[in-house]
Amino acid sequence: MANWQDGLPYVVYRAQQAVHRRAQAAIDSLDVTLTQLGLAVHLDELGLMSASELARRFHLTPQSVTTALAQLERAGWVRRRPHPVHRRVVLHELTEMGLAGVAEGRQRIAEVDALFTDLLPDGARDELIGQLKALAIALEGEDPDIASAWPIARPAAG
Repeated sequence: MANWQDGLPYVVYRAQQAVHRRAQAAIDSLDVTLTQLGLAVHLDELGLMSASELARRFHLTPQSVTTALAQLERAGWVRRRPHPVHRRVVLHELTEMGLAGVAEGRQRIAEVDALFTDLLPDGARDELIGQLKALAIALEGEDPDIASAWPIARPAAG
């Protein structure tokens, strides 16, 4: 490799930074960060989870997850609940405001996804996603879609 800027780590880093800036700009008026929205989306998809489980599952530091969840709680998106069995475990769930925010955030990120798809040749999106997922699994040693260590069913809608 002749040039630092031609190396895959640098190119992936630059692309990730560009994607992050574009996606964050799309959700700025929701008053959340991409990390906060991502955690809220995971709570929506997976149900009640502890901060430590979110950190382990998504390879984030416990401090960043705790900070993000505290900010989501202050914003009214998340509330805390005691674990039904493990009394020292605090679970987090989305509020109605959080569910609405997740729905709006998903829509805005879908618009960013469409913008990126339009920049790629036909059919390249799915191939690129597959290659990037394979790279992440090769580097991290596991598929990030593993089952939760604390499976908690969502409360029935009342």
